[in-house]
Amino acid sequence: METNKKFKPSVEWMAAKYAEMNNVLFDGELGKCNFKIFTTGRGSQGGVLGWFKITGRNIRVERQSRSMFVNSLKVVYINRNNFVSLCKPTIELNGNYSGTENGFLATLVHEMCHYYTYMNGYCPKQAHGREFKEIGYYVSNKSNGMFTIQRLASAEQMSQLELSDEMKAKREKRMVNKKSSVSAIIVFTKQGEVKLTITSSENLIATISSVEQRRGSNVVTSNDANVIEFLFSKGYKKNMRTWRYWSLEGKPWIDELKEMLSKTSGETLGVKRTAAQQVQPKQPKRIFSIQTSNGTFEHDADAYYPLVNALRERFPKTSEEGIMKLINNPNNYKIVESKMNVKNILKEVIEEFIKNETQNNDTIEINPNMNLGLGSPLEV
Repeated sequence: METNKKFKPSVEWMAAKYAEMNNVLFDGELGKCNFKIFTTGRGSQGGVLGWFKITGRNIRVERQSRSMFVNSLKVVYINRNNFVSLCKPTIELNGNYSGTENGFLATLVHEMCHYYTYMNGYCPKQAHGREFKEIGYYVSNKSNGMFTIQRLASAEQMSQLELSDEMKAKREKRMVNKKSSVSAIIVFTKQGEVKLTITSSENLIATISSVEQRRGSNVVTSNDANVIEFLFSKGYKKNMRTWRYWSLEGKPWIDELKEMLSKTSGETLGVKRTAAQQVQPKQPKRIFSIQTSNGTFEHDADAYYPLVNALRERFPKTSEEGIMKLINNPNNYKIVESKMNVKNILKEVIEEFIKNETQNNDTIEINPNMNLGLGSPLEV
């Protein structure tokens, strides 16, 4: 087999090599598979070499057992015998790349490893988790090191593939637009930590800045082109939509970043605040809270007269004496730190994740075009 001649993969080539690799590396255990070449859509500009998809309809996953089932007229659990007919497994390769046959063959085998982890009706919690690593190790050994199965393509594999000039130009334009729209939030904590978030969300910027400053952290937000370019060159390209950090502790270039930020912000960075500069913590708020037949009634307990008037309006048949008994009952009060605190933020992030990942809070739905390989939504 000549592996150094440059070519573009075809569906026919994929089918032939799939059958060959199934016998040689997987002992013929994999079932039938559909094959496609994609040149548009997500990942087509070079972000994805290929992926494994389950294109069947109404397929869900039990959160605890990770068992896959079809939820239509009746619940049918998926196993090795019905996996192909119900899940309709598909492997796609990026047709915008050209390269050596070996380069594409390595990608095809990578996606076949994903097939293996799903074919028994079990959905791994992480697409590139323990199950994938186990079959990857087995395939690597069986191929005598010809294929190194890992989450991301190796530098050697990427050197065998080349993206088309048209896609390179589109990707560069997209990257320029992305750099111009995001801001970097660098947090220097009182404990000496340095944390980074990159985002285009103005609400997230305001929330992080507010919370971190109340903690006494030094927060610098920068959309300076040189700063963004520097951070992108270090691999920090993800546009965050929720509260998440990268830790920059121990990075050899942290002083270079501080110098760049000092020039744009005019601040001395990474220095702990003095006692006089410490941000005073916000006093907890006292809330009057009482359960009613219509739900929970809450009001600012420190605003005495508005509270009395609100209770009178809420309970018009209650006497003045009854209103005062309600107000003087210590069981009706609770203390909260603030409406927007760290616990609430974490709760919002978790709720958003659960909402995106689950249906009815107990199952995960696998959509027909969900990528279960590189960049999988289940790669948590």
